[in-house]
Amino acid sequence: MSSKNKIKHFFNQYVLLIAMVFGITAYLVYHNLDLQSSTRDTVRAIVDFTIPTMVLVMLYVTFCKVNLRQLTFTRWHLMLFLFQLLLMTVVTLIASLLQGTKYVVLAEAAFICIASPTATGSVVVLTQRWGGNSETTTTYTLISNVITALFVPVMIPFMSTQDYSLYESFLMIVKRVTPLLIIPMLMALLTQIMIPKVIDIVKGWKDLPLYLWAVAMCLAISMTLRYLITSEFGVPIEIAVAFVSMAVCALLFYSGKRIGRVYGEHIGAGQGLAQRNTVFIIWLGSTFLHPSCAIAGGFYSLWQNLFNTWQMRKFEREGKI
Repeated sequence: MSSKNKIKHFFNQYVLLIAMVFGITAYLVYHNLDLQSSTRDTVRAIVDFTIPTMVLVMLYVTFCKVNLRQLTFTRWHLMLFLFQLLLMTVVTLIASLLQGTKYVVLAEAAFICIASPTATGSVVVLTQRWGGNSETTTTYTLISNVITALFVPVMIPFMSTQDYSLYESFLMIVKRVTPLLIIPMLMALLTQIMIPKVIDIVKGWKDLPLYLWAVAMCLAISMTLRYLITSEFGVPIEIAVAFVSMAVCALLFYSGKRIGRVYGEHIGAGQGLAQRNTVFIIWLGSTFLHPSCAIAGGFYSLWQNLFNTWQMRKFEREGKI
């Protein structure tokens, strides 16, 4: 392997870690230079535009690599759908009961972790590597996007502290969430039908989704650190949010595997239910709920990556997970 290929391999292997370290460093430098008062609005506008745009582009690139006309729906898809919807409903009710208390941020943190769509690319890669069915897993990632697009606008207004009616909140969230998740699928389908040569070009950029994810993760980690430093709830609540995100991560992995095992799909179902789009978690929490709950996305990323690292080592040793 040439020196250039070694450098590329090293960078690809550690690009997400590099992005996280860069995001933390960039925010600390920005914070300590005391530039926030003069540039806060400009930086916030850039971040508010960049993160959802990155999510949209990442989804489009991923969906371009999937034949959306040959999706396979199975019974375990329905079971995961009902389970995720049940959890979202229960947590929404809990959050509505906790309104006006500082503990509502814990319920909101749980909600955004559960409601976030599946992290499309990484789920398919890991499922395929461990012997799961990548086609049915890909189908559930699309279902997960639809679940988020349809039900998050209905449920968040019951938790939001913004001074809007339920109907106004619903419309506002629909306008910002639904296009972000549905448009990439429609664009990818139209591209496959009308200009298939573009699909070949996108498929040729094998590392593009990884680099896009790294940029989005850099911004998301910077936002997470900002909310940690400026949180109105204090360190105990922040620690509690970390534990809530860990509990949700464990519950989703365990439940996904248990449900999937019944249908011989424990690998794909476990990844499909638990591997969340953490950049979207941070964006969702910081945009529509208490910004402090958005730090759950950063912690959730840590827990799911730790668990997948353990699964990877177990697979290398035993040939199964």
